[in-house]
Amino acid sequence: MKDTTQDYINKEEANQRKPVELYHFWRDGGEHWRYTDGDISVTFDGDVYVPADLSRSSVKYDSQLEVTTMSIKAAYVENPVLEFIAINPVEILWVSISKLHRDQAPLEASVIFLGQIKGVSFKGIAANVNCVGFEHFLKQTVPRWRYQLTCNHMVFDSKCTLVEADYKITAVITLDSTKTKLTSATFDAQEDGYFTGGHIIFGDETRTIVDHVGSIVTIMYKFKELEDNDSVDAYPGCDGKIETCKDKFDNLLNFLGFPFIPVENPALRVSW
Repeated sequence: MKDTTQDYINKEEANQRKPVELYHFWRDGGEHWRYTDGDISVTFDGDVYVPADLSRSSVKYDSQLEVTTMSIKAAYVENPVLEFIAINPVEILWVSISKLHRDQAPLEASVIFLGQIKGVSFKGIAANVNCVGFEHFLKQTVPRWRYQLTCNHMVFDSKCTLVEADYKITAVITLDSTKTKLTSATFDAQEDGYFTGGHIIFGDETRTIVDHVGSIVTIMYKFKELEDNDSVDAYPGCDGKIETCKDKFDNLLNFLGFPFIPVENPALRVSW
C-alpha cells in the first residue's frame, strides 16, 4: 500500500519529535566545530550544527566517583579528529554533547556530557574518540609550593602579609599617543624598576605595569577613559628575589623561596 499524504505528514512529525544530539568541539581561544547526529542542520543559540555520522557510547561512571568516560564513533573522520592522525594536539580539545527536541518552542538543550578528548584511534576512515569528563581536572595533583629560587607568595597576598594600602602612591599623570605610557614626577621619586611588575588602578580598572624608567611607567593595555591630568593609584611590583624581599620590602621573615638551590648542573660543570 502506498503512503498517503497524511502518512508523510505523520512521518515528518515523528522525525521532528525525535530528539537529536548536538556535538560541540572546541579548543580554548580557538576554533569551534559543531555537528548533529540528525538528518538536517540544527540552529541553536545562533550556532549551526551540521549533520555528521556520529554516535556515542553511554556515559560511564560508578559509585566510587571515578572520572566519567565516554566514546564517540565517527564513521567518517572530520575535524577536529583529523588533527589526531599525525600527533596528539598540544592544546586541550573540549567536547560537549547535548540532547534537543526539534519541535520544542523555545528550543532547549540538556547537557549529557562535558569533558575533553583523551585520545583517538583509527580504523580506515572511521575513528573512535575516547573522552573523559570535566572532573578529570579535579583529580589532578596541583603542587601548593614549588622548590624554586624565587618566593612562592604573590606580593600583598595573605602569606606575604604586606598591606597593599601602605604602598599606594597617587600620581597625576600625562599620556603619550598610545595611552600606555604614563608620565608623572611622582614616579621619578622612586628608583628605576620600583613599579615594574606592579599595577595601576584607575576607577574600577586595573592594569599591570610592564616597565618603569624615571618618570614614565608603561602599562600593558590602555585604560578606557584615562586622560591627561587624571589621578591614578600606583603600587610597586616584586620579582620574587630574596634581595628584593629584604631590601625593597623589609619582609624577609615571610620569604618562601629557596635561593641557595644550585642553578648549575655539577655533572656538566667544567673544571679548568
